[in-house]
Amino acid sequence: MGGGTALKLTAHIRSAADGWLDLSVEELPDLVARARNFEGIPDSVREAAARLTGDPSEEFDVEVRF
Repeated sequence: MGGGTALKLTAHIRSAADGWLDLSVEELPDLVARARNFEGIPDSVREAAARLTGDPSEEFDVEVRF
């Protein structure tokens, strides 16, 4: 990516079971992410997006929607 502009990712909680939140992301449908709590969603999504795309996690701006 590069260029200094963060890619906005919109995360949704798909399900909540066994102490985990399973997440989906509109802009990256192949992304798989899980978080233990609401506060951990942005970091979990950024880390998963970085693994999926090869871009640094700092390149992603995460918004959580319900």
